[in-house]
Amino acid sequence: MNISFVTPGFLFALSLIAVPVIIHLFNFRRFRKVYFTNVRFLKELKEETSNRSRLKHLLVLFSRILAVTFMVLAFAQPYIPAEQGKKIAASTAVSLYIDNSFSMEAVTREGTLLDVAKKQAASIAMAYRPSDRFQLLTNDFDPVHQRLVSRDEFISLLDQVKISPVSRSLTSVLSRQADALSMSGAEEKKSVLLSDFQAFISNFEQVQMDSSIAVAVIPIAAQEVSNIFIDSCWFTAPVVQKMQPAELNISIRNNGQIDAEALPVKLTINGAQKAVAGANVSSGSAAVVKLTFTPSGTGWQKAVVSITDNPITFDDQYYFSFLISENVPILSINGARSGPYVKALFGSDNYFKLSEFSEAQPNYSSFSENKLIVMNQVVSISSGFSSELNRFVNAGGSLVIVPDSASNLMSYSECLASLGMAPLTGFIRNDERIESLQLEDPVFDGVFSNAGKVTEATDLPLVSGYFVSGNGANTGDVLMKLRSGAPFLTRFQKGKGTVYLFHSPFTGSLTNFARHAIFVPVMYRIALLSEKNQALAGFIGVDETIDLQGVSVSGDEVFHLINESNNFDIIPGHRTTAEGTLVDIKNQVVLAGNYDLKANDRLLAVPAFNFNRSESDMSFLTADQISDELGKYRLTNFEMMNAEKSEIVNHFSQLSEGIRLWKYCIILALLFLAIEVLLLKFWRK
Repeated sequence: MNISFVTPGFLFALSLIAVPVIIHLFNFRRFRKVYFTNVRFLKELKEETSNRSRLKHLLVLFSRILAVTFMVLAFAQPYIPAEQGKKIAASTAVSLYIDNSFSMEAVTREGTLLDVAKKQAASIAMAYRPSDRFQLLTNDFDPVHQRLVSRDEFISLLDQVKISPVSRSLTSVLSRQADALSMSGAEEKKSVLLSDFQAFISNFEQVQMDSSIAVAVIPIAAQEVSNIFIDSCWFTAPVVQKMQPAELNISIRNNGQIDAEALPVKLTINGAQKAVAGANVSSGSAAVVKLTFTPSGTGWQKAVVSITDNPITFDDQYYFSFLISENVPILSINGARSGPYVKALFGSDNYFKLSEFSEAQPNYSSFSENKLIVMNQVVSISSGFSSELNRFVNAGGSLVIVPDSASNLMSYSECLASLGMAPLTGFIRNDERIESLQLEDPVFDGVFSNAGKVTEATDLPLVSGYFVSGNGANTGDVLMKLRSGAPFLTRFQKGKGTVYLFHSPFTGSLTNFARHAIFVPVMYRIALLSEKNQALAGFIGVDETIDLQGVSVSGDEVFHLINESNNFDIIPGHRTTAEGTLVDIKNQVVLAGNYDLKANDRLLAVPAFNFNRSESDMSFLTADQISDELGKYRLTNFEMMNAEKSEIVNHFSQLSEGIRLWKYCIILALLFLAIEVLLLKFWRK
């Protein structure tokens, strides 16, 4: 067995053994001769007393020698290396990750799982030398946790760790630890993971860890509990209108083992309860609950759907926001032979705000003010015109192209190419009828009272002439098709916007589509679908940017993200793009709720943020499952450890300095000092 010393210089103090030896040599007692008449019995007594005295002195001497020896060894700090031939590193860097996600709020006999993890981390740090360096890492990835600190500072930072709404995958945590440890310059690099190891974060199969870093995996045991939570919500219709019934769909998941019956689901908008329903959700499945309400106002609406489920409550509310517009602005760019149909449809409805100008006098600056642009039988499209249309569509606008029979195909082809569409290659005169509709598409939602009865006998528009398209990378979605298979209405996605291409003009004798009953609902649906609202809600720690399409700000305007109920007000960063403005919140939002995004006093949007629903799945890997994962993916530098505090401390002590023997040396030194005292006090001559 190889024994090494942390401070071998103290071994020179073994020379102190000479002190008890010298004391012993100069402490022999001389015996005087006393003559008696009969000395036989005295001689026997003298010999017996001398032998006992010599034995006592030898035992005392050995006790003192051993006491001094073990005291010196204690100062020299002997240890048995964890591996034969291994020396203690001059410097050690340790990165300790503490999972502080919502699941770590689970309560045990020793407190919450987070409390247990913090105590374990403190014990591990104390097992190392004061000169070693430490990194504290949590799910927040706080900048203050990106550097290595002393042991005392690490303990101080540990006290500040709180529950966070952010969750991180195992690979992202290990990557952060590897970055910090690789920059430490330490000879020994060690990573420690203290977590309940929820199944969704434990992606061991993707781990690519530096083999020079030893990783200790310490699962903090958690009990799987039942949890019912709101997963998401969405509107059935793409646009919510004032004084029109709206249907909200709410997805509720039950991860427990017991069915939920008549679970109350409440919808609150702007602080007032608007609807309530009961949900039945089977164990291990999801159910969609529908709530119907009629909005009475316009503008931004702050909404929240809530349920009641204990003991896990962070996911029982789902905040979302939506915009009810006063009207939809539409621009019609009219050619010389455009008919009255577009104006008759949108000009007579107060919900639509129609503006028009001639193709000969375009006003490009007004494009961004509209949701929908109708190119109503424009004959020729200039390059500047095409460029502005392309910018409008990329920013999220909707464009309807209705060619004229006399259209300049070259200019149209160039415009369509800039939009990523196949060019128009020719015009065909042939009497046909529209034969099929893509009825499941939102454009036809509500157009027919019973879509199942739309058959060949259904009266659909007639066509006697139409444009055909050439080959292109983007053929689009054919929404209306002629009997010959040629498209009549095609939809294309470009950037954040949508382009609808009709292959026949609305006026003249080439088609009766604009005079047919289907014209009004189809064009009405296209106009409604142009009202693209922002996403209803985002998730904290996931959605870090807010996309303001078509919004530009001046240089002196300052953004503010505000939640008055939480006394929250920050100034987020932003950058201007060709399509609008991107606002970057950079994980500054930590509480779920509805927020106001303002530029000076101008309200731009009302984003809503919720806690990440990934945390809602209370499934955890057991110690055996983790061991299987480590073996399966050959993570040889990973080591599973029992979460018992005493075992962890001993383990890291041995890793740090092998099996340390100085404590045993002190015990033995005290033992031999006690033996000496007992010999001197109770051994009488």
